[in-house]
Amino acid sequence: MTTAGDDRARLEARNAAMKDQMDTLLENFERQTAQLRDAQAAAAETTAQVSSPDGLVRATIDAGGSLAKLEFAPHTFERTTPAQLANTVQTLVRQGSLQVKQKIADLMAPITEGLPDLADLVEGAPSLAGLVPPIPAFDDVVEEAPRHESFEDGGSILRNEQAPPVPAPKPAPKRVRPPRDEDEEPPSSWMTRGD
Repeated sequence: MTTAGDDRARLEARNAAMKDQMDTLLENFERQTAQLRDAQAAAAETTAQVSSPDGLVRATIDAGGSLAKLEFAPHTFERTTPAQLANTVQTLVRQGSLQVKQKIADLMAPITEGLPDLADLVEGAPSLAGLVPPIPAFDDVVEEAPRHESFEDGGSILRNEQAPPVPAPKPAPKRVRPPRDEDEEPPSSWMTRGD
């Protein structure tokens, strides 16, 4: 037989265990929040600097993946064509953008790795693990095939070199109604032919 004192002791023990569990959860939450804040601040300041293999072009890409700075060597325009230069700049911006994405993914990975699933927290809840895609690796750079169009070679950036179609003839102007006399009385019926 249990006494009221035994029940009370058991309840106090369960209360203490729940309090310890909540304290641990709150500490983990505060630690992860601080880590997330630090990672977000670092991600906002992330940049990538990339240079062309020949050293003629250097690009700096900001945290948003946009071109922040573009520098050319003094003799760049003597050693390359505009088409090659444009292709080099595009490639560098793409590479730098992928490097920034990878750096940000590396910053966020430690935070997202240890997060529990909803099914771990709430009994009977569905798992959300399959809904959130893993952070991909952005290291693989796929090179675009060079385009054979060049303004210098007399090429065209238009895909179709046919002449544009002839525009349709303008429609004939509408007839203008003659002005009505002010003396005219209203018709005996409002159902007129719409002159």
